[in-house]
Amino acid sequence: MNFTFYINRSTTAQILEHLDACDKEFVEDINLKIPIGEYADKLYQKAQRYECWNYDKLVGLIASYNNVCSKTSFITNVSVIDKFLNLGVASELFSRLQQDIKATEIQDIQLEVKNSNFRALNFYRKLGFKKISERGDNCLMKLIMVRDYNNEMKDTADHKYAYNFDFDVMHHYMIESFKPFFLDGNLLELGSFKGDFTKRLVPLFDDITCVEASDEAIEIAKVRLGENVHFVNDLFEKVTLPEKYDNIIMTHVLEHIDDPVKVLKRVNDEWLSDKGRFFLVCPNANAPSRQIAVKMGLISHNSAVTPAEKEHGHNITYSLDTLERDARLAGLKVTFRTGIFFKALANFQWDRLLETDIISKEYLDGCFQLGQQYPDLSSSIFIICEKGGK
Repeated sequence: MNFTFYINRSTTAQILEHLDACDKEFVEDINLKIPIGEYADKLYQKAQRYECWNYDKLVGLIASYNNVCSKTSFITNVSVIDKFLNLGVASELFSRLQQDIKATEIQDIQLEVKNSNFRALNFYRKLGFKKISERGDNCLMKLIMVRDYNNEMKDTADHKYAYNFDFDVMHHYMIESFKPFFLDGNLLELGSFKGDFTKRLVPLFDDITCVEASDEAIEIAKVRLGENVHFVNDLFEKVTLPEKYDNIIMTHVLEHIDDPVKVLKRVNDEWLSDKGRFFLVCPNANAPSRQIAVKMGLISHNSAVTPAEKEHGHNITYSLDTLERDARLAGLKVTFRTGIFFKALANFQWDRLLETDIISKEYLDGCFQLGQQYPDLSSSIFIICEKGGK
């Protein structure tokens, strides 16, 4: 299908034509509240409209009203012409609406849907909407747009934010991977969590700055590290830093960021010194443990973001090609790539194994070396970037 997307392109007549072409029951529901012609004109005059066009035909429409005082966007219309259903039209329109809202003061999106409309309810739940109240046959649903970074770092019933395997195994081998490439000078860590990885950096650098979104995590890190590290509680998208850095580290953080390329561009344009190196590590979509989970039916595909990962703020699961793509889009120059640790078991399985004497240091070292030999089958992927041209 040939789809193009616009904002507020349609006329009242085109909106009316689109609504008339939608599901008959949908149109009847509108007419119970307001004549459909008046409704179309109201959308044209007052709503923000996200539109999908197939050539000269309006085939998908989301319309919303933004209330600056309550900091809420209320969606009054979601419609896709029947023959264009199940082609990702509504998902793409919602994605565009959410991206626009992130740049405003709006804190949540609300909509009303029939309790009997199971298809719509399931669709909205997948987008992250949750029921907040009932009104007759309808329910009100809300999607929170302001992220709670303190809540994201908490363990859930079936998934930890971080495992002992991360702290005791992966952190060690990340440092071993970084050491040959560290430069003399200062260091910036983007996303320090509670300071577990930062603690391993303290003996190696005299000047360390950490930027972390969670104020609760920073308070814990300060207790652990004292005056050895300068902490900044802010978002990467907004923070102002006083200098450039010779070493910048981001480990298992990029996948949490709403706009990864925008933040990587700040690394390149604002924070990385002319001689500096950027150490970027992400969980690997193609890790054997994930591929096995696909074969078991636990996740749909290698790069899927699971509901548990979503609760912890994950937005993407990178592979080497997509990680390098985003780095290059941001203007960074990729100078080195490898993998860290071959891993065929899930983290919770590793935690159980590490409590036994089955796994030796030599075995762990072997998995580390194998990850370098087969980076696409490693637990984490690792690239080093230098400052690229403007």
